[in-house]
Amino acid sequence: MFLSAPKIASLLQQKPASDFAFTGISTDTRTVQPGFLFVALAGESTDGHNFITDAIKKGAKGIVHRNDFPTPSAVISFPVADTLLAYRKLAHAWRKEFSFPVLAVCGSAGKTTSKELLAAILRGKYKSVLQTLASQNGFTGIPATMLRLTKETDIAVIEVGIDEPGAMEQHLEIVDPDGGLLSSIGPEHLEKLIDVKTVAEEETKLFTTLEKRKGLIAINADDPYILAGGKKLQQGTRLSYGIENASAQIRARIIPKGDLGDLVVTGFGPKEEHFPLPLEGSHNAQNLLGALTLAHLAGCTPDEMRKGLSSFKAPPGRSEVHSWRGVKVYADTYNANPASVTAALEMLKPDAKSTVWACLGDMLELGTLEESLHRSLADPIQKAKVGHVFLFGDRMKNLESELKLRNYSGEVRHFSDLEALAEELSVRAKAGDRILLKGSRGMRMERAWESLAKKA
Repeated sequence: MFLSAPKIASLLQQKPASDFAFTGISTDTRTVQPGFLFVALAGESTDGHNFITDAIKKGAKGIVHRNDFPTPSAVISFPVADTLLAYRKLAHAWRKEFSFPVLAVCGSAGKTTSKELLAAILRGKYKSVLQTLASQNGFTGIPATMLRLTKETDIAVIEVGIDEPGAMEQHLEIVDPDGGLLSSIGPEHLEKLIDVKTVAEEETKLFTTLEKRKGLIAINADDPYILAGGKKLQQGTRLSYGIENASAQIRARIIPKGDLGDLVVTGFGPKEEHFPLPLEGSHNAQNLLGALTLAHLAGCTPDEMRKGLSSFKAPPGRSEVHSWRGVKVYADTYNANPASVTAALEMLKPDAKSTVWACLGDMLELGTLEESLHRSLADPIQKAKVGHVFLFGDRMKNLESELKLRNYSGEVRHFSDLEALAEELSVRAKAGDRILLKGSRGMRMERAWESLAKKA
């Protein structure tokens, strides 16, 4: 059962509606069921107002629509100036119906993986864990997630992403988190966030919100921006964690074991606790440590954490590892910014018998700094001893130019077609090599893997 018509009318500052209790809410006619409230949202390619008739045919009993749209007959109508704003108000009201813990996961890079890790870990203790699906972490995705809360939910993990100043405060107003963490802070969405200092100011508003709510706060002591924000806190139950920072309250070290290994943690009790690393890379070890620390604050024991962690599966497009003709292919294609690309390069670890192929697509939404930030990848490429660099996208021409200026010892090639890039890999990569495929979502670097997989 969802909010009643009178309650919705009050929230949207309208005259009292009929005394009807909606059975659910939807913005997609494919999921509308009898008794639902349908909210007509206008997206980039579709407008929900064009589907109001379909929603009514499927049994919707109420419609939230724009003021200038003809009022539908035979259903309860809620005309508003902004249907997205109305949708978000309804999500916030629904959130207030529940008292179980809601944890927020934010940050510039690693938040989706951290969210997935945290949700898996919590399942070792809690029967019903609701989490953000995929990366629905924005203005429509967050309310959609909050509206999935039910009385059967024991705890919720909500991913929050920002791309402009003020977004964090607006999102957290809906989420009302009881705890949370920031995975990392670095260059992201700089078209509107301008620089890393602004990113840090906006992201650390999570801490400000949690402090006011006296919530649970896990603080990444290895990230200077996050650590600085954490030191300002006066209230809340907080724990710092780190792999590099010796002053962190929760400390960890990595014990290599094959491609993965164990994360050995001190601070959860009188003895060291071992947790198997489900993903390669020190950045993913950091994500795991953050998730473990917040789960500890939420009441999980180490045994419960290990039980939950055993159910973890990497989200599609993030840290995917494929075996192809004896070549290890890292398809981390969901998104990219300088920090996440650097972390992925550090994971590759070439040796004398193998070659590393870094296949990188454009990093988008970096604003006026896009040229310098693409060029800046030359440093981690050289540090990681990458053998060959294949590039895709107009912005990556800047990195091509920078590597050639530095007389980079490996081969640098720019491709205008991912099929051609994959074809070249299929001819030249040999067993034992490693291939990294990474780029922003809009570059669809997964197409290179799909093409490569057909040549197995």
